[in-house]
Amino acid sequence: MEPMDTDQKPVLTPLTQAAVAALSATPPAIDTSNNSPSQHSPASGSAPIKRRSPIACRRCRRMRSKCIHDKATPPCKACNEAGLGAEECVFPLRGQADHDRDYRHPRMRAEKINKRDPAKIRREILDAPIVKPPIPVVSRTLKGVDEWDQLPPVPNIIEGVIKFTKVYFQLGFIPKELFVQRLQTDPRSISVFWLMSLLSTAARWTPSLVERYGKGVGVNAAEYFMERASQLVVHEVYKGPSLERLQGFYLLSIAQQGSAEAHKSYINLGIAIRMASLMQLHREESYLLLPEYNTQERRITLESARRTLWMLYSQDNLHSGPRSPVSLGAGDITTLLPCTEEQFALGVEPDQRAALEDTPPGQAQPELCEGPRSLFASLMQVHHYWGLISRRVVARNKSSRPWEPDSDYARMATRLRNWETNLPNEHTWSVYLLTGHKAAGQDLAYLGVTMVTRLCNIVLRRAYLQDMIYPDRESPEHHEFFSEMAGELFCDVRNMYEQIDTQFRERQPDESVGAQMASFCVYSCALLAVYLQKFPKACPDPNIAREGPTMFQRTIAILEESKKTWPLALRWLDGLRKFSGNTNAGIQEGTMADGKEPMPNALGKASMEKRSILQTPPTNPQQLPQHQNGESFVEPLRLPAPIQGAPRQHPPMPHGQPHPHAQSPCLGQAHPSRAQNVPGQSRGPRTNGLGLLLEAFDTQGPNQPRVHSQHQTGSVIPDSFCVPMPGSSAQPMPLNPATDGYDTELQIYSSWNNVNQNVNAVSSGPIYTGY
Repeated sequence: MEPMDTDQKPVLTPLTQAAVAALSATPPAIDTSNNSPSQHSPASGSAPIKRRSPIACRRCRRMRSKCIHDKATPPCKACNEAGLGAEECVFPLRGQADHDRDYRHPRMRAEKINKRDPAKIRREILDAPIVKPPIPVVSRTLKGVDEWDQLPPVPNIIEGVIKFTKVYFQLGFIPKELFVQRLQTDPRSISVFWLMSLLSTAARWTPSLVERYGKGVGVNAAEYFMERASQLVVHEVYKGPSLERLQGFYLLSIAQQGSAEAHKSYINLGIAIRMASLMQLHREESYLLLPEYNTQERRITLESARRTLWMLYSQDNLHSGPRSPVSLGAGDITTLLPCTEEQFALGVEPDQRAALEDTPPGQAQPELCEGPRSLFASLMQVHHYWGLISRRVVARNKSSRPWEPDSDYARMATRLRNWETNLPNEHTWSVYLLTGHKAAGQDLAYLGVTMVTRLCNIVLRRAYLQDMIYPDRESPEHHEFFSEMAGELFCDVRNMYEQIDTQFRERQPDESVGAQMASFCVYSCALLAVYLQKFPKACPDPNIAREGPTMFQRTIAILEESKKTWPLALRWLDGLRKFSGNTNAGIQEGTMADGKEPMPNALGKASMEKRSILQTPPTNPQQLPQHQNGESFVEPLRLPAPIQGAPRQHPPMPHGQPHPHAQSPCLGQAHPSRAQNVPGQSRGPRTNGLGLLLEAFDTQGPNQPRVHSQHQTGSVIPDSFCVPMPGSSAQPMPLNPATDGYDTELQIYSSWNNVNQNVNAVSSGPIYTGY
């Protein structure tokens, strides 16, 4: 083998053992000057380490942008540049859920994203439903969340409470002076739900709240607090009964009723009544105090509880109807009536308390119903009478022989007359007494006693308005009776108008229009004033008849002002104008307890919420349209045809009385349970089932003879809708003057009830109606 050329390849010299040892002992030099820790310390002057911000506003979180701010003081830099204010730049508190993550799309792997069809993605985006984000509800269990942040400042709350007790809740369960002191010294001892519910009504008249939350509109401010109080209901309802909690539900109920939210109002009132029942507030023994616990503070608390029970009973009576029956009957209450306002404020127990009629104490000791009583007690008694009269109207019971001393009409009229006679002098009407009660801050409660008393007498007699307008010439003694009744009716209307006019003539600019019931009294006076214009001869006193136009214009102006506070007054106003301007115009049905929600249905359908518009009667019976054979013809409500093969049941007829089908063939058959009362129908033939006030207090027995007026030529028919068939001998059925719609202010959706009755009438079998 030839030696390698040295020019082509270098000569490798092997290392000796000593060289290897020397290299191992000498470590290589490493420059660590750039990695010195001192170079990155804050004191060295270099740039600090960039870390994530500890907090960011919700908008920056959703946009995934850096939130630059000054110690979480809104607005941040990004929100400020976007033109957003401090209230729209929200920094979430520690412990709150990260709702901003809801706006993120779920992460997907890259290969899956590339495989999706772009057209399909676009179609999914376009077809996706638009979901309105719910109103955020602040949880009461979140750490660091303060419920008081939703309330106005304490001075504004105090202003609202003072306004509430001055212009609306003059007689109630709030000890006025002590409660204001409690708000000033320890406001957080009061439930936020209670305050929200109170401000739901008080905000309508409180200037600071109207400006702050309603932008100058009181109803808008009330809606703000109602919305937030409703959010707290979920947290309050199952916490157990307490006096403050049930008062909160009551206050929220009256606010919702005034804003035409009848369903919510009725539910919350029911919750309050159930809590009161569980606390045994309807039993007198619940208010007994042992000597060792008999202190002034406890006496005031027990009196507040007693007043709460009676306020619940009053509200239940004022707004009861076919859709909202009474939840607490007088026969179940043994609690005596409240004391005077002075005794309540000082915590003084009265020597004797009054009792409500029809309660066990009132029946056992009638002298408790006739002796001295407080203004609060008189107010509860007249509301009790109103509940009795309005529910009899709902039941469509009317004494067909009211001139008899033992008729229901005569008994109720005597009962009202005796109660007015035994009223304390300071609770009767006079301008002088109104001035005194106004000085004491009780003028609205005093007018509630005097005006509702007149309203009870008006509704009681208005049931016979048809007999006053069309008197029976063949029975002079009955004509004289109804003429005297007409004089009493329109005299009550004139007296109630005097009270209304005096109240609003001497009212200060900062005073309110009163409660909803006061506005309903104004509406009732306006409607009867329309009758004075259309039927002046129905009033025996020509001086009162001439005042009809003046009374109508004055009450219309008052309702114009009331609609700014109570939305229900707006529909009353519209109906009155249509009814007064056109004889044949219809008037929208409704009631003081009516609402804007659709009527619930067991089948989940709201097909019955439409209300019928009724035709008002002509001012002259001769103006009725004539049928082809010369008879007066009334267009009936079109009902479904009877089911083939359905059994037809007829009630037993008195001896000598022809069968109704022999005179007037009907389109639909009456329900058997209703048909049994055929001989006891009211004086006038029913044409539409909606003349409820004209058919109030009907308790005539089946074998009593009937008295027909000259204009009552119709035959006795079952409670169904009939129409004269060609060739039949049916007599004309004139329209009742009750179709002005006022009756339906007390009977909610009566047309719905009539339709249900006729649907039951054509049913092929029995229908289970409940327990």
